[in-house]
Amino acid sequence: MLLIGKNSGLTSQFEILSLFVRRDRVVAVFVQGPAWQFKGWPWLLPDGSPVDIFAKIRAFHLKYDEARMDPNVQKWDVTVLELSHHKRHLDRPVFLRFWETLDRYMVKHKSHLRF
Repeated sequence: MLLIGKNSGLTSQFEILSLFVRRDRVVAVFVQGPAWQFKGWPWLLPDGSPVDIFAKIRAFHLKYDEARMDPNVQKWDVTVLELSHHKRHLDRPVFLRFWETLDRYMVKHKSHLRF
């Protein structure tokens, strides 16, 4: 699936994948919490911890404000994006924060990608 985003007048195209394919082109991952989500990924530590992955790829965790956060997410370098079940008008600022965080990360760490 392709996602086309527009920020500051510039258009960027992102490919949404459910599998880790080309590590040089991966810019972000949505983290669920369990470490097994990253089974088979490069950069895993010997104990199976994915913390080195988050040094190379920006990680996000999407949760509802009243839901408990997974203990792993609390330990990892993950940007937590909270949505409200009852205040859906606040979704847009969360959405914008996602894109701003990703854009800053890409400028700093993935500038070789055209965006």
